[in-house]
Amino acid sequence: MKALCITDCADRPETELFIRLAHRMERFAIMSNPAGRYHSLLVDAGLEVIPLKIRGRFDREATALIRDTVYAGDYDIVHAFNSRAVTCMLRAAGGHRARLLAYRGVTTGVGYGKPEAWLTFLNPRLDGILCVADAIRDALLAVRLLWLHLPPEKLKTIHKGHELDWYNVEPAALTEFGVPVDAITLCCISRNSAKKGALTLLDAFDALPTELNSHLLLIGSVDSNARVRERAARCRHPERVHFTGYRTDVTQILSAADLLVSASESGEGLPRVVIEAMAVNTPVVATDAGGTRELVLHGETGLLVPQRSPAALSAAIRDALQDTAAAAQRAKNARRRIAEAFNAEQTAVNTYAWYQERLASAP
Repeated sequence: MKALCITDCADRPETELFIRLAHRMERFAIMSNPAGRYHSLLVDAGLEVIPLKIRGRFDREATALIRDTVYAGDYDIVHAFNSRAVTCMLRAAGGHRARLLAYRGVTTGVGYGKPEAWLTFLNPRLDGILCVADAIRDALLAVRLLWLHLPPEKLKTIHKGHELDWYNVEPAALTEFGVPVDAITLCCISRNSAKKGALTLLDAFDALPTELNSHLLLIGSVDSNARVRERAARCRHPERVHFTGYRTDVTQILSAADLLVSASESGEGLPRVVIEAMAVNTPVVATDAGGTRELVLHGETGLLVPQRSPAALSAAIRDALQDTAAAAQRAKNARRRIAEAFNAEQTAVNTYAWYQERLASAP
């Protein structure tokens, strides 16, 4: 089998997937942005790496390079890992014999009323979509317009694989953010998006008993949200809410925190921050949004609560902070779950098998 994968700045699990797939192929090549954080790992592993930076859905230069690469290599599989790459791939290789595959990492954004979706995931030339969670596959199956729908056989769930060794880090010193040494620290990583549930989290945090001495770290671009800032200022203890802005040491911060709280309300695929917390033995309380349900088994590897319920979220946080022995056991179970059910080798095995199945289904 000859396969070509097209990405931009691949994350660590995708990079590891490419390296492991290469060992299974007659020929394997990756088109990747040299500016990517893990690009050097691909080069160091000896993979055939073709520099590519896609500037938009209609990038003519990138499309031409993809077309030349596909036809010159006569690949069996061409797999694009983001929506811009999918659009360019379909335009470049729509007339080639290769099976054209896509990757989908979120549950929202695809619909027959959205013109851009016809250029990507709803394009009939697409031969398959790798869904990183069952929640994504279910969401795509639910996309319908009259008789139009995606065939179930085109959609395959394959969870991203991780290795625990990636998360062996020294815990951060949370005093850097103004958190007292003796405080109980809750951590939330959030973009500036209403879907991340920061307001719900602040309502839940504000309801916690004062004597818990809990502090909340809000990490990410959520610090630029005026409504979130205003709600934080109205907390009974505003001095216990700390905004860090964007950070590159999230794993180290998670390792030092007492609890990760994810209050997402929609759109979640397989949330990386939840995986990272599980990998570093930090207990998790999360809403049941999207693929979070596939990671956090309620009462076993964390606590799950309904979305948009400050009362339920606050109660679960209080439970985790007050019964620390149970929380520690759930964290131990969670780490084992990542190692056993979400590891990099299993992802590579499943992806290669899916490639074989997609080839066998060719007319």
